[in-house]
Amino acid sequence: MVLSMPRPYKHPKTGVYWYRQRVPSSLGSRAKGKVVSVTIEGRTSRPKIGSHLTVSLDTKEVSKAKIRSGDVQFQFDLIWQSLIDGQTRLTQRQVVALAGEVYGMFKGAEDEPGDAAIWSKVTQENARTMAGKTLYIGREHGMEKRFGPFVDLALANHHLQIDDDSRRRLLEQTAIAMQEAAALLLRRANGDYGPDTVEQRFPPVEVMKPLGAKAKVALSSSDDPNTLTGLLAHKQRTQTKKDDTFDKYRGCLKDFIAFIGHEDVRRITKDDARRWRDALIGRGLAKKTINDQYLTSLKVALNHGVKEFDLALNVAANIRDERDAPAPSGSKGYSAEQAQTILMATFRGSSKDLAIPYQRAIFWVPWICAYTGLRVTEVTQFQGRHLREENGIPYLLITPDDGSTKGKNAWTTGIHSHLIELGLLDMFRAIGDGPAFYTPYPEGTDLKSLSDHRAKSAGDKIAEWVRDEVGIAAPGNRPSHAWRHSFTTLSRTHRMDKEARDYMMGSRSQTDAREGYGDWSPEVLDAEINKLPRFDVKASDWRPTLEPVRPQALKSALPPRPPVRLRKPRAK
Repeated sequence: MVLSMPRPYKHPKTGVYWYRQRVPSSLGSRAKGKVVSVTIEGRTSRPKIGSHLTVSLDTKEVSKAKIRSGDVQFQFDLIWQSLIDGQTRLTQRQVVALAGEVYGMFKGAEDEPGDAAIWSKVTQENARTMAGKTLYIGREHGMEKRFGPFVDLALANHHLQIDDDSRRRLLEQTAIAMQEAAALLLRRANGDYGPDTVEQRFPPVEVMKPLGAKAKVALSSSDDPNTLTGLLAHKQRTQTKKDDTFDKYRGCLKDFIAFIGHEDVRRITKDDARRWRDALIGRGLAKKTINDQYLTSLKVALNHGVKEFDLALNVAANIRDERDAPAPSGSKGYSAEQAQTILMATFRGSSKDLAIPYQRAIFWVPWICAYTGLRVTEVTQFQGRHLREENGIPYLLITPDDGSTKGKNAWTTGIHSHLIELGLLDMFRAIGDGPAFYTPYPEGTDLKSLSDHRAKSAGDKIAEWVRDEVGIAAPGNRPSHAWRHSFTTLSRTHRMDKEARDYMMGSRSQTDAREGYGDWSPEVLDAEINKLPRFDVKASDWRPTLEPVRPQALKSALPPRPPVRLRKPRAK
């Protein structure tokens, strides 16, 4: 079953990202009207399938949407397969076992159950719902509304899509289990810590068939070195990579585990890795995505087993997508006209009611990226305290103390004279020691350990502004990264020293050790960065309909008298 890989899309009114995929043609009309469960960040929705299956990603941040869409696509694939193979029908034993998992969720609170009055009220409301006496709604709807989310959570833990009769029976058993759990917590709240005679009635959850896979695989949450997820958990606990990196690895490993039906590292073969790669190619994934995300996640886990445990071999070590790269279809960076349009538009700002740091970012970040080639997050996380000066020459210190940097390295970057004329130094000095482009964290926060830095949101706002308000489709659909390519192209045209350029961009050679010797003085970097020509933004370039209105909030961030005249000077 080969389907095109959709991308998250933003709702035009709410700004929330959604994910949608067309129903496979092999299913025909069999899927239409089916209600399925999709779980995102612990929250389960039950969308009805039409010509497409559509779910909200529950975020307005494009970076989060991209991460969540991978897990949602994994669930979609399982849903399609389950509908082809037939939804799982649970035995009575399996129904009771899953209800027991819900019981266990509540039992976990028995050490600190809280106020007895709360659990007394819960038992009364549960009883009313089970008796069909819920106000305004019938018993069936009341059961689904009150107990359905807990059923969905139990099913999501096992990647199960079940038939209607199994769901009805599971709702009934979950209601009974939750009523028993509430009664237990009421006893605990009243000081009764006698034996729990209910728990023993629930059998363990047996291995079950999840959506077309051969067998259910319970993902390990411990450091079990015999499992893929266990190896990854141990690596995460003993190393300092960011949590979001491991979240991406874990999402890819879930796909592999579902594909082969187990996660026992000693049973994984090279043939398993090769077949998975072939299946990923068949799903239409890009070569870079397969190599750098999916296969890398498997190699990272297995390699950790080889290095730190007694796993003999990383069987995936030499498995790669070796297809030829697609032929170039255009420039990797902005054209001169596109760059000019974006930089002119910064004086107009955004039409949206953005927070002051984001408004400041809309103006400054495109200019800084254009004249430095820095990665967008390295700019948006920059702290004013790292604006430095030596012998009268200002420069930027890019450091992991501000957040994530490539290779956790620190380096310095020259400041183009045009940025100084625009008032960049005045802006950073007015801001002070903290960040300019996002709301500061509480004092003492370790910015290096943050897995979801606020600076990323600023980068996302800029990308959305370029796409939605300026109206430019960026090369590779990466509005901020395109500046990095444009800067590199200009540096070649104007004979900037390659070694100096690579140093300032934070992308030093990994093969020539000599590039790590010596220091880069501000004088050298200043001379190199100013080999680049100025971006010529003139008053005559503006159309009357684009007359810029600078947002009030930007006044403290911009120089009092911008060097770019926006009105035609009087004739002498």
